[in-house]
Amino acid sequence: MNEEEIQVIRKQIRSPRSAAIAGIIYSILMIIGMALTRRFLSTVPAVVDRNWLLERADAVSVLVTIVPFAGLAFLWFTGVIRDRLGEREDRFFSTIFLGSGIISVMLLFIWGGTAGALFGTLLANSEQVVDNDVYIFGFGLMNEIIGNYALRMGGAYMMSIGTIWTRSGQMPRWLSIVTYILALGFLLFANRVREARYLFPGWVLVVSVYILILNY
Repeated sequence: MNEEEIQVIRKQIRSPRSAAIAGIIYSILMIIGMALTRRFLSTVPAVVDRNWLLERADAVSVLVTIVPFAGLAFLWFTGVIRDRLGEREDRFFSTIFLGSGIISVMLLFIWGGTAGALFGTLLANSEQVVDNDVYIFGFGLMNEIIGNYALRMGGAYMMSIGTIWTRSGQMPRWLSIVTYILALGFLLFANRVREARYLFPGWVLVVSVYILILNY
């Protein structure tokens, strides 16, 4: 075995491992981020005042910090998964897979950026009273992004990669079936179950752990 073949084998070993690590990092950061903002899901306008907002400023600060790293980890996960397909790649479904992944990251950044802008406005206007409707609108926008549009993009992402896995045989059938079921649920009922937003990072975590175990 020559040196070039050895390098190719080493690359094949490292690639799935890096995808698994990136997926685990993304999943953990996203679950933490959504847990930090869970209070915004059922916010009643009457309870939103300056003190209520200030109590949650630290949580939002953490959210704004971790969201860029979550997005980068997800891009890395997507890139390595696509690279692993190699010649088995289906151009149509790979385009949907890559495109929905990029859009998901954009929506994630908008979600975090909206939270940062809301609380940045609060802290920058410490001596002024800002209309609480601004914050209610911001929370509504955040929930719509992460609980509706991002999940539906996640459904398209999962549907495309599930189809590629089924055709290529790269992943076990049970994982493809679970992926299809979750993808259809996201596409049809994304905005009806609040806890559904935890399922997409949970799915990424399961795929990542499976890849890591398979790699070893």
